[in-house]
Amino acid sequence: METTNKHTIDKLNGLIAIAEDGKKGYENAAEDVKNISFKNSFLQYSQERAHYATQLRNEVNKINGDAEGTEGGAAGSLHRVWMDLKSVFTSGDEEAIVNACVTGEEAAIKEYTMVLNDSSVIESYKPIIREQLQGIEQALESIKLHVNI
Repeated sequence: METTNKHTIDKLNGLIAIAEDGKKGYENAAEDVKNISFKNSFLQYSQERAHYATQLRNEVNKINGDAEGTEGGAAGSLHRVWMDLKSVFTSGDEEAIVNACVTGEEAAIKEYTMVLNDSSVIESYKPIIREQLQGIEQALESIKLHVNI
């Protein structure tokens, strides 16, 4: 059971990092876009990702694990850095910013799906993961609808 708990904690911490990265990425995107609709959506998605991270931290704490902080993960950090540079070099190019958000959400969906399909992750945590995944998928679809990707 301890091995299962550790594995689950590791996977949940990975999702916490992804949620934190999404939160920060959307904050950056909201600052860099002029379109008020995108700005409002990005701020909403940032708040959702903060909520996801808090939910997951609470779950990790329930099984006496050490939950990740607010720094995000290494891969996500690279994505944030890329997004920061992209926005600097594109001087507010909204299409590039939106595409970076799409890329981030697609990566998050891939990671969440892998955790959901991991038979070593404790089953009682999967409904929360599934619910968060659905929120990420909805955000991605909404973004794609607005830009006709």
